[in-house]
Parts: sequence; C-alpha cells; structure tokens
Amino acid sequence: MVTRRDFLKSSAVLTGSLGLIGRQAPVYTAESEPSRYFGVHPFVELHPEAVFILRTHVDYKTNSTACKRAGLELGRTLFVPMDNTGVPVTHYIATKPNLTAHRAVDPKRGFTLEDTMGIATDPNFVEGLLDSLKDLGVAGSRIHMRDTNGASVIGPRGYTAMAERLGATISPVSAAIKTPDDARNQEQIVWKEVPSGVVHTQLPYLWPINARKSWNLNIAKLKAHEMGMTLAAKNWQGSHASPFQQYCGSWPAIQKIQNLEKAIDKECIEPRVNEVIKANFERHQLTIPRWNTPDFTRQAGDNEQYYYTALCMELWAHRTIDNHAASPIGIHIVEGIYGRDGDFNWGPNPYGNENNFDGRAWDYMTNVVIFGKNPYLVDIVGHWLAGHEPGNFGLFHIAMERGKLDMLNPRNIPIYEWVDGVAVRRPLDGFTRTPLRTFYLQQAGKEPLWHLVDEPFDYSNVTEKKLNIPAKPTTRVLNQHYPNAVNPRLAIEFSVPQKGWALVEILDQSGNNLEVIFNAVCAPGYHMAAWNTAKYASGSYKYRLRYNGYGEVHELVLNKT
Repeated sequence: MVTRRDFLKSSAVLTGSLGLIGRQAPVYTAESEPSRYFGVHPFVELHPEAVFILRTHVDYKTNSTACKRAGLELGRTLFVPMDNTGVPVTHYIATKPNLTAHRAVDPKRGFTLEDTMGIATDPNFVEGLLDSLKDLGVAGSRIHMRDTNGASVIGPRGYTAMAERLGATISPVSAAIKTPDDARNQEQIVWKEVPSGVVHTQLPYLWPINARKSWNLNIAKLKAHEMGMTLAAKNWQGSHASPFQQYCGSWPAIQKIQNLEKAIDKECIEPRVNEVIKANFERHQLTIPRWNTPDFTRQAGDNEQYYYTALCMELWAHRTIDNHAASPIGIHIVEGIYGRDGDFNWGPNPYGNENNFDGRAWDYMTNVVIFGKNPYLVDIVGHWLAGHEPGNFGLFHIAMERGKLDMLNPRNIPIYEWVDGVAVRRPLDGFTRTPLRTFYLQQAGKEPLWHLVDEPFDYSNVTEKKLNIPAKPTTRVLNQHYPNAVNPRLAIEFSVPQKGWALVEILDQSGNNLEVIFNAVCAPGYHMAAWNTAKYASGSYKYRLRYNGYGEVHELVLNKT
C-alpha cells in the first residue's frame, strides 16, 4: 500500500562531518482539512518482516473501560491519515474478529458468561480499535464484522450492542452455500481465486470480505486450540461461507465440498488434492515434528472432539495458507489482553487435570497485543509468548516450504514494542511468557493431554532468509500527512548496519539543538525516532543522525497550515 509518495525522501550527505547539509527539503504537512484516506502506520507497513507488541495494563478482563481504551489508543497510533495512495475512507472495513461457535453460558458445566470470555476477541477492545477509524473519517455504516461461526454468540458476547454504538453492522451469519443461487448471491458471497492453491482453487467469502472496495482487518484472539494457538492465521478461516470454513477435520470435510461442487457447478477443490496431500504428508512425516504422531484410539468416556490427527493438521495448514493467499489483509492483530488455555471451555484446570478431557479452560491476564503484516510471523511470536516453541509446529514449516515465510526462529524476527505509537526495538526475551496449554498432537505416554509444545528445536537446520540491512546508515521521514491533533508525532526511520550507539536530534535552521528524539544503543536493522511536533510552529528545521562517528543532516519543513 505504501509507495514512494507515502513519505518524502531527503537527500543525505554521507560523510563523517556533521556540518554538511542535504540540499532537498522534505515538506511535512499537517492538513487543516481531514484526509480522505487512511492506512497502517508506514513503519509497520514498510516492515512486513517485523512483529510489533503492545503491552497493555488491564487489571482484570471484565474491566471493559480499560479494554476499550487499549483498543482506542492502539488504533489512534496504528491507523493514520494518508494521501491518495492510502485506503479511501469510503471503503468498507471488513472486520473478522474471533467469535466462533461456542456456548457463551453453559449451566450444565457451571460456566458463566465471564468464565467463557477468552473464547472470543474482546468486544470492548474491538470497539476502541474501530472507533479510531471513525476518528479518521470512516463512517460507522462502512464497518462490518463477520464470522461464519459467530451467529449464536454475537448477542451474549456484546457484539450486537457494540455494533449499535458504532453504527456498524454485525451480521448473524448462518448462511450456507447449498444451491447455485446461494453461490451466485453477490450480496452475500465474494468468490476469490486461490493463486497456486494446494487444496482450493477458489473460495467463497462473506461479503464485504475481499470485496472490490473493502479493506480487510483481522482481529484474532490469543488462545489455545487443537491446532496449537489459534491466532491470526487460523482466525481468517471463519471468513468463509459454510461449509468452506470447516478446516478442522480430515477428508470428510474435503469430500463435502467436492460433493457441493456438482450442485453449484463450480470447481473449488484441486482435482489432484488427494494425490498431492498424500505425497506431502508422507514426506513431512520424516521432517516435521510430531507429524508421525499415531492416531488416537478412542476409549469410552473420551470427548470425541480431541481426535485431530497429523493428517488433519496437514490439510488444515494447506487450507489456511490457501486462504491467506487469496486475501489481501491490511493488518493482522492478535488481542491478548487476556489469553485462554485449553480448547473452548475444556482445559487443564484446576491444577491436576492435565489428563482430564473434561477439565476447564481458564483465562490469564497476558496483557499483550501482537500485530504485523505477515500472519505467520505474528503467530510464531504468539506461540512463543504462550510458552511454546514455534519450530515444533507444522504450519510454519509448510508456510516456509510454500514461500510465505522466510524465518522460523522467533529470536531472528525483528521485534518492536509499540510504545505510544513509537516502534522500539526489543529483544524477544524481554517479554513475559504465559504458558497456555493445548492438546496439539499429544505424545501419548510422554506428556499429558494438556501440554506445552516446548521441547527444544534445532533452528540451525532450517534455511532462513537473512534480513536485508543497508551497508550504510539510512534515514527517511515516513509520515507526510500527520502528526495531527490526536497523534502529533512525526516518524523518522533510520537503519544501522551494526550494533552501535545512535542519536537523532532536531535542529533549528542555525544548527542549534532543539531536542534529542532518540538516544540508544541499537541492534543492526531499522529503528524509529519520533518527533512530537505539538509545541513547534510551522517553519524550517533540520534533523541529524549520529552513529558511531558517522553523521548526516537533512532539511525538514513543518507546515501546520
């Protein structure tokens, strides 16, 4: 989305002398008239190789005010006004929260609405996030929230009331494709071809998801599931019309769609899917951890939902990757203000129930929101934060094999903490891990049913693509159309080739220091400095980068008219 016009490059004098000045002056404009376009913060947009983490500070999950404030504060710094290279505010906002079919209240098992909260994306967080888009000029009527499996819970979970407050639409979707008329209904269904699909040739989405004048927004939940952690990648499967959303199974789910193809006269499944999946699965059993897990043998009293085999995982991974290949998504966000272990309402709690099918799931105050452009990188970090070793999960290996992922080791992913709208590079180990247990491909006799997939993984055997870091320091101003009254910061991106001390300062036209906006030892890679322009008048300024004896200075014109 972001192109050269989204930021203005200044000329740099690449020299050790700090006295020389670049001749071109990038003009920064804070418009008096609101922009008719918006986008994701350009630092996030320009770095799909990175993952960003916002630490929230919510005391308890029922603190709706704090949850909404977290969403609003994130949105006001993550979503920004732009020029006409951005998304028109008249586009539909096709939002996919994680609602999923579940019992919001289960008197038989003693579960209240509060007990089951962690199954769904927090509605107050979502409301705050979407409210920030309204601040940028998006009308509530353009905001749509959709989830195939959420019809029974949108009321109890608070989504219906939230949509009314926003002026938005949340449709109680129970629509299924059964007839040719269903498949042709363009008011409800958007068909998209799957480029290089392994299982699917095309997929039906719930309008306006993937519609021509829509912008897709994925807001997942930090929670455990039979697939491991059900985060950004898995959440998007609920964007399909039924029965296409039924990923969590084996060949019967595929055969159901194959039978439907004849009824609606559409080819939706790759003709050679059985042959291709069989060959992939046999090969992956030798290379992917746990892919050789024997199938469960059901015993009396066992809950039948816990029989997802490695073959199920193979099909699920390919269908998930097919789905994302067909869907351009503006940003992937995992709400983890509170995270849930177990699976839906079943889990390892209270302590001592690790082998009990009928234990209960609990929510923990994890207080993180994870986001980024690449759903697999976001999910790698999400798995790590939940106490798991991402290299042990097949989805990521298959995504790498299919060219959707360049990196598997979570410690090699550039991690940034999002602090008041500023991306601050952090080591992954600086974030707290909260163990959220799953029953993913249990190794019977070696680990309990509810477990962490945390055995060590040797990443040295995985070929990863190295990050492209310029050999010399670089700088550029990113946000041409803001600061604004809500977010008065101007972002300056810079890169350093090696670890070293860097300082960025704002100067007046005489070269006098006005403010130091960055002063830290930096890891190799890209960093962001932010200038709070609220107290400065329109006029000509300069910004200077110092790094390990190197320096460059650029002109900057601040225009607040």
